[in-house]
Amino acid sequence: MDPKQLYLYALGEAAKVATEAGPDQMKLPTPDTEWTVRDLLQHIVYEVAWVADIVAGKTIAEIGTKYDGDLLDNDPVVAWRHYETLTRAAVEGSDVDAVAHLSYTDTTVGEYLLEAGNDVLVHAWDLGQAIGVDVVFDENAAKLLYDKALPRKDEFAGSGLFADPIAVSESASTQTKLLALLGRSERWRK
Repeated sequence: MDPKQLYLYALGEAAKVATEAGPDQMKLPTPDTEWTVRDLLQHIVYEVAWVADIVAGKTIAEIGTKYDGDLLDNDPVVAWRHYETLTRAAVEGSDVDAVAHLSYTDTTVGEYLLEAGNDVLVHAWDLGQAIGVDVVFDENAAKLLYDKALPRKDEFAGSGLFADPIAVSESASTQTKLLALLGRSERWRK
């Protein structure tokens, strides 16, 4: 699975749950302990919104405050579909060898799409857990992301962006291992 395929797969999985989140679910808790469903949706839409500009080679300074504020407005599904459409087209037309200017480094668009795809896919799982929709990762996608994340385990643990890794058995699925590495328990409600 190449970076574009991975990102577009993750975007598709997020679309399945983002369009299922109903108005009566917006205040539900999520595996991201500080966020409600609405907060998590806002975060996912915010992250997705940036992708089109980043893969087009824009810098963080050039993008500026374009996506600050409430992107969901009064209809999270309409907002999701808008940014999903723009991002899908941008990713499909992107050059994976071009430079992506991130806040902490310059990298390739391909590497950025893998990182952003991981974020979108894991947050799709988070959202699915919160609203009662199962998100089961494609094994190839899960393995690619897990293999990329495992060497960064200590970096993730010390970043403050993720909860501490959770121990799981060696026989656990790759999805379970990836989620655990990023501080998520498949039994977060139990």
